[in-house]
Amino acid sequence: MKIKFIALFILIAMLLPLNLACGDKPDSGTAGTEAPGEAEDTTPAPPTDPPTTAEPTEPPPTEPPTEPFKVDESLNYWEQIYSELEWYGLEGGVKIFNGDDEQDLMRRFSANGTRKEELDVSGDGVPFSVAYTVRTSKDIDNFWEAAYATNFLKDIETNEDDIVAGVFWIRGRRTEESDAFMLDEPAEYYTAIKSPTDNWASEGAMEPFGRQAAEEEWERIMFTGRVVNEEEQSSTMSFNIYMGYGIQELDIGGIIAWVFPSTRENERAAMKIHF
Repeated sequence: MKIKFIALFILIAMLLPLNLACGDKPDSGTAGTEAPGEAEDTTPAPPTDPPTTAEPTEPPPTEPPTEPFKVDESLNYWEQIYSELEWYGLEGGVKIFNGDDEQDLMRRFSANGTRKEELDVSGDGVPFSVAYTVRTSKDIDNFWEAAYATNFLKDIETNEDDIVAGVFWIRGRRTEESDAFMLDEPAEYYTAIKSPTDNWASEGAMEPFGRQAAEEEWERIMFTGRVVNEEEQSSTMSFNIYMGYGIQELDIGGIIAWVFPSTRENERAAMKIHF
């Protein structure tokens, strides 16, 4: 009996640790004596595209707005032209043609190898008041042998590369067919500033350059040229409208011009006139 009791006691001693080991499990996420905390989320984040920095886009270059030139009707014709040249940026101009007014200036132009006659423009709706019709009567070998021309004023201080800028109005027509030109061809002319210093070889770097067609209606020509050579006397230079291109007639009016010093600002302004 005593032996059975001892065996029962041994069996109970063996089963007791197993019962203790099967007790409640601690909450997940705890370790040792630390208070239970929120479980760390170890789920990988979904892939994202790397951030992109937008390239700065530069707006296309734009010219600053420029208001068109507006004629001041309170000014006389010459003052209107000069104010327009100032609007382009030209400064320091000195009148280069002789004549106290339009009538006096236009009268002083000579007709070389041509014939001239004053023209009434009162009903033409043009801003100038004086014009001449200049005629040729035959074909000639050299176009410069027929011209409408005038010398520059005396005692005007000029320097090489000075800018001559001004305006004239012109229209033209052929009056007869000739050996060199058909009747339906446009009248033509060629402008130049001539000087004896280089034996009349230079032509003043005129713009518009070269042989030009004269339209049948009045057209305003804004021109620029240069003092190409150092001149001891300004009056040795001349402004010429050559017209030795067959039998034709040109109406020419409203001529006026100034000479401007060749400064950086004036050079830029002169370029704007033609571009």
